[in-house]
Amino acid sequence: MAFRIATNVASLNTQRWLSVANAGMAKALERLSSGYKINRAADDAAGIAIATKLNVKAVSVAKAIDNGNQAIAMLQTAESGIEQIGNILTRLKELATQAASDNVTDTDRSALDAERQQLVAEIDKIAQNTKYGSTKLLAGANSVSAYGASLTPGYGISNIDVTNAAITGTTTFTLTVDAGTDSVTLTLTDGTTTQTLNVSKPSNMSTVTANFSSLGVKVTINSSIVDISAANGFTVTVGDSSFTYQLGDENQNFNQIGISLKNFMATSSDVLNISGDITTKSSAQTYLGTIDNAITNLNTQRANIGAIQNQITYHLANLEAMYENTRSAVSTIKDADFAKEMAEFTKYQIITQSGIAMLAQANQLPQLILSLMR
Repeated sequence: MAFRIATNVASLNTQRWLSVANAGMAKALERLSSGYKINRAADDAAGIAIATKLNVKAVSVAKAIDNGNQAIAMLQTAESGIEQIGNILTRLKELATQAASDNVTDTDRSALDAERQQLVAEIDKIAQNTKYGSTKLLAGANSVSAYGASLTPGYGISNIDVTNAAITGTTTFTLTVDAGTDSVTLTLTDGTTTQTLNVSKPSNMSTVTANFSSLGVKVTINSSIVDISAANGFTVTVGDSSFTYQLGDENQNFNQIGISLKNFMATSSDVLNISGDITTKSSAQTYLGTIDNAITNLNTQRANIGAIQNQITYHLANLEAMYENTRSAVSTIKDADFAKEMAEFTKYQIITQSGIAMLAQANQLPQLILSLMR
């Protein structure tokens, strides 16, 4: 064995092993502190890639579960409105039955019909007011089915928003525009209600929106706006309110559930189609069949809503199981085993303490060599 002073090989060897033990202890401390056995890609490149994908999946599934719960809440809101409309139909059937009998007079029937008119009006109010947030559920969805030739961006009309237009069936609106130098005057009418608004004329590429609150229509104009007085009508039609609920993390049909909610306005032919009166015995007898048809159609639509709710509930049960299993998979890959990591920490702690003690001994070896020179 050679004895050297210039290079303390034993010390260097001890330092190397001490560095290994210190790194192992630091790694164990990091895992115990973070709770993860993979804290960076270098720890497990393949593992962190898989865990990241699974984590994205789990987060998306969790949001899909939220979507499903909100969808059920939306449909329950719609159903509560339908239930009240059903109660009104029950009362209308009661009034019609009473009016169809000869033991009441036409004067009595007029009184009964006065209540009938109020109840029919209330059906429309319920249909208009049943909303999820700001979204109407039972009044159908408005859409523009025909534009006049002048109602285009080239003439200065950027957009016509009819979402909140209170209409039944089909309504034609007429728009007149008087474009001045600095301001623009717009007049909108549906044949019954007319509203006129003055707005500033937009410049360059900007736009200005005129809100015809009395008609529930918003007209957005741009800097190309010109006088419009002919071919300026647009027709608005009420159709079904269609909703699609995203209940998965992919844009696929199997991750989506859709429903179309019909128009429950009293005179709409979609569901109720209530017409007539009960001012005479014969009209009351006819009204009995009208209400029966309305009740049948309402029950059909309510059953459809119930079926969709059940479908979403089963879909959510599957999503919840998927979320649990995905999180479990991520945990298996990424989470630290505390028992194992504590054992590793203890091992490296002892090795470090021992290494420090041995380093002290190794550093004393050159001094021992000096004793040979005495």
